[in-house]
Amino acid sequence: MAIQMGEARYRYGLEDSFEEGKIEGKIEGEKIGIQKGRISLLLKLLKSKYHEDCSAWLLSLNDEQMEAVSSLILVCNSFQELKNQVTIMK
Repeated sequence: MAIQMGEARYRYGLEDSFEEGKIEGKIEGEKIGIQKGRISLLLKLLKSKYHEDCSAWLLSLNDEQMEAVSSLILVCNSFQELKNQVTIMK
C-alpha cells in the first residue's frame, strides 16, 4: 500500500511539473510572438515611409530603442534622421 501511494505521489508530481512547464512555455511563446509582431509592424511602417530595407538595423536595436522608433517615425523625415535620434538615446 505504501509503495502504491509513493508511486501515485511521484506520478502526480510529474503531471504537476508537466502542467507548469506547459504554462511557462505558453507565456514564453506569447512574449516571442508579441516581439515578432512588433518587429514586423515596425518594418512595414519603416518600409512604407522611407522606402528602404531597415530590417538589419531594426533587429540590432534593444526593446527601449524599438519603443522609441515607434514614436520617432512620426516626426523624423528621413531614415538617417531616425537612426541618428535612436543612436543619441544609447
